[in-house]
Amino acid sequence: LVTSAIDGAIDRYDTLNNFPRVMQQIGFDAETSRKAIQRLSDGVKGLPTTLDSVAKTTQRIAVMTGDLDGAVETTLALNNAFLASGASAADARRGLEQYVQMLATGKVDAHSWQTLQETMGMALNDVAKAFGFAGRSAQNDLYKALKDGRITFDEFNEKLIELSNQTGGFADRARAATGGIRTAVTIMKTAVVRGVTDIIDAIDKVLSKTRFK
Repeated sequence: LVTSAIDGAIDRYDTLNNFPRVMQQIGFDAETSRKAIQRLSDGVKGLPTTLDSVAKTTQRIAVMTGDLDGAVETTLALNNAFLASGASAADARRGLEQYVQMLATGKVDAHSWQTLQETMGMALNDVAKAFGFAGRSAQNDLYKALKDGRITFDEFNEKLIELSNQTGGFADRARAATGGIRTAVTIMKTAVVRGVTDIIDAIDKVLSKTRFK
């Protein structure tokens, strides 16, 4: 198990070290960048989600919005919303792509909204309810409100983050929804990857000191 985790550990180690550098090149300061990757790491701990995947999404959103902290929170909220709604990894990628496109333009379209309904339907119900929409038409009513500008996409995004972080929100429900045996095995493997990453980090630090002697 440890041997099979080496490739993943190297990827994780590279992500932890390269993400802050990349974000600094884009224009974010070093401390904010380091805090961002640590927040991402903490946010996916215990979930069948790789750090590399959320780091890439965060980078895309941060480049669009110029807000790294907001990009981190949006990425984690989306990941939680997909998992809490029972989406598969493939469905989550599909929904994520549509969401990022809508975030980039600040507008919704029928195709993208339908994709969100298919991939994070339960989360959409909660967001709709939080905006005061209820009943069988709640999701469609929310879509209409976004379409005609009564609710901006930024407001929708902020509400998604709020519902993810609250007690009993998407973050808590994502962990409950991914509690099966297959997910437990994935989480176990991810935990081993984290441990091997720490070993690689320790070895690298020792070798770095040796090189400079």
